[in-house]
Amino acid sequence: MTATGLELHEAPDFAEPLVAWRVWRVVATKDGYRLGSVVKTALWAPGEPFSAECLREPTLAALFRRKPKAHAAPDDECECGIYAGRLSGIREYMAPTATEAVAHVVGEVMLWGTVIECERGFRASHAYPRRLYVPVGGVAASGHRFRSLAAALEVYGIPVEALDSPASEATRRLEQMLR
Repeated sequence: MTATGLELHEAPDFAEPLVAWRVWRVVATKDGYRLGSVVKTALWAPGEPFSAECLREPTLAALFRRKPKAHAAPDDECECGIYAGRLSGIREYMAPTATEAVAHVVGEVMLWGTVIECERGFRASHAYPRRLYVPVGGVAASGHRFRSLAAALEVYGIPVEALDSPASEATRRLEQMLR
């Protein structure tokens, strides 16, 4: 068991998880609000490590191969894995998307297992959120909406904090706070 109560199924590359930043969309499900990827449809289950798998669409060339190249995620020759990075590098993911999202939240994420450093941050095989910040768009908007989101996201067993900022400025506001 780790400090977060999560069970590791393999020896990690690092003694401690690497901590980086990422953005999640908050999705309403039949079980309540859940964290979801802003790029894929994957949902993060509370209390369980999120494990990467390659979701790459096969190319035309791969369709004609006799045996598709299966690999564990992340892989040096692919773009798969759980992405995280620096605050300044994730800003664009706070923008509204066409997906069904209740809100976008930003937070720290613990990465472990196979972790590959890439141009804009990291790609990992396993991850779990460490702390979430919910942009509330100013003090006047911080009431009921934040309390209901924070209460629902407590199912992850991590701190959830209000961020006095609109989503579009959330990463800049966090950078100012952390200086």
